[in-house]
Amino acid sequence: MGPLRSTHVVANGRRRVLGRVLLIVALASALLLALMFVIDLGGAQYALVFAAFPLLIAGPAAVVLLRKAGKPEVIELYEDGLAHEFGGVRREWTWDQVTAVDVAERGTYSYTGSDIDCTIRFDDGALLHFTGLTQDSRVIVAALGTHCAAAAREPVRKQVKGRAVAVLGSITLVGGGVAAWAMSAVPGTPDGGDQFGLAMLAVACVVPAVISLILLIAVLVTGRR
Repeated sequence: MGPLRSTHVVANGRRRVLGRVLLIVALASALLLALMFVIDLGGAQYALVFAAFPLLIAGPAAVVLLRKAGKPEVIELYEDGLAHEFGGVRREWTWDQVTAVDVAERGTYSYTGSDIDCTIRFDDGALLHFTGLTQDSRVIVAALGTHCAAAAREPVRKQVKGRAVAVLGSITLVGGGVAAWAMSAVPGTPDGGDQFGLAMLAVACVVPAVISLILLIAVLVTGRR
């Protein structure tokens, strides 16, 4: 790798944002579970037990992300490449292993306070992301421009984000649509098991629809990360 040229501490603002969003999801799910014991919908309230699933997923994920956001993360620039160290794991790449670079320059500061958003893709499929909040981030961008001129300039994370938006959007639309249909069908259904079943279906679909909507907003707001 040659001699070390510079060391850059990476900002973990995106992990904090996503961790907080997942924490909100976990708290919302816990609230729905609590409501199951205090409201009476003729038994339909027991469908709120489905909120336990996003709680079990979002809760631990939020803890992990918020924990990682507090750990030191460093990018090191060497004469012949760069290295990334985070949580005791170290990865190294030479300059010729860089296959694509995605650098977004913003004229004004974004909501995160960053004017640079950069993602690097390597030939082993690994991705490395940093923003302008990273220490001396423009030095890293300049080094990429100098040593990786042949690397493709493309939106590296565009397809990943597009798939996430498509999946979460579909869950939101399908869940919300089924819930709306079930609720609209309840008044015209005779009292009894059918009405109870429709109410249960509506509540069961509302929970994943709301959770996926929150995650969809998070994906759109946090950009390419």
